[in-house]
Amino acid sequence: MAFGKTSVSKKLSFSLLIILWSTTIFWVGWQSPSIIGGPFVTQDEEANKAKFYPLDRFVISVPGDNLPHYLLLEMALKSRSTNVSRILKEADPLVRNSLMKMFSRKHFNQLNDSKQLENLQREALVLLSNVLTENKYEIEIDEVLFTRMVIQ
Repeated sequence: MAFGKTSVSKKLSFSLLIILWSTTIFWVGWQSPSIIGGPFVTQDEEANKAKFYPLDRFVISVPGDNLPHYLLLEMALKSRSTNVSRILKEADPLVRNSLMKMFSRKHFNQLNDSKQLENLQREALVLLSNVLTENKYEIEIDEVLFTRMVIQ
């Protein structure tokens, strides 16, 4: 009988060991992303992900050789900063005024040349960055994108 009790206690000990081992393996597997780190840990990509903020369309009078022309411009700003929507809503009059001044100084031929598009985007980026900084708006604009540009 002593052999039977030892056998039962060995079986019980072995069963407990298997249960403990399985529980430990399950826990380590469940916690491995936080324990190991690296590619298993999800990064906060939203903080670094650029977002696009469309502005209301502009209709601007542009001087031409004989007649005035009109420019319909739709654009968006690309930024990784936080609170961009709120800041753009507050600074909307500054942004619109600055862009209207910039484009109204351009000649029709200058705006009608597709090779000038990138230069205009860079000029608008520098202009908006400066205007917002001068007026104490903490926003960093990565890029200015013209999403639609019609000149008549």
